[in-house]
Amino acid sequence: MKLNSPKKPIWTLFLMCLLMCIALIMIGTFSYLLKGWLIWDFDKSFPFGKNEMITILKISLLGIPAGFVFWKFDVRY
Repeated sequence: MKLNSPKKPIWTLFLMCLLMCIALIMIGTFSYLLKGWLIWDFDKSFPFGKNEMITILKISLLGIPAGFVFWKFDVRY
């Protein structure tokens, strides 16, 4: 078995991009919830809504190029 095979399966690219997007969604959600909890005035509603979710989903799209770079340069753990 050769460790550095020049043949790279395309499903690995898809999986790495998907996992990077999921990781960024989790990190973004945690950070926005933490920020909302720290600035929350208890007399008002919790400051986490649709705009924050859209921002998190936009940031999670950075997982696609990051996954591609990890796939291209064989960064696997």
